[in-house]
Amino acid sequence: MEFNVAQLIKDSPGAIKSCPLSDHLLSLENQTADKMSLLDPSKEISLSGTADMIRTDAGIWVTAILNCEVVCQCARCLTPHTRKLSLKIDEEYYVNTYISNTFEIEKTQFISNENILDLAPSICDHIDLEIPLNPICSKNCAGICVNCGFNLNLDSCICKNTTEC
Repeated sequence: MEFNVAQLIKDSPGAIKSCPLSDHLLSLENQTADKMSLLDPSKEISLSGTADMIRTDAGIWVTAILNCEVVCQCARCLTPHTRKLSLKIDEEYYVNTYISNTFEIEKTQFISNENILDLAPSICDHIDLEIPLNPICSKNCAGICVNCGFNLNLDSCICKNTTEC
């Protein structure tokens, strides 16, 4: 989700640019292993929505309202399921020459030297925050048998459901 913001950076503070995000895909292949652990990295995330960019004195303020579908693994039965999410991003991205003595800025919050603003890290962070720690495929998910590992949503298992100490 990279945007060339060269013209917006040249504009004076208050200039606005709106970018529609219809049917954009976000790949998780390049994300770090500790992030997005509940999602399948081989699946792309389809996004739709808009991103409004406003030139500030320090950089560009982005307000994005996005809808997306992600594939999660159920915490009970371990099968993949689709989950729809709505995200709202309100963040400022800074030009590389900006220096702040009052707060620390993450490196993903800077616009590149080529004037490219990358929304992918922020989108991934917001998706990560929206997904429950234990995503469940349905309210009545039966899970898996603790003895044989059979998915109890499909049928009853044939093992003896005894717990051995």
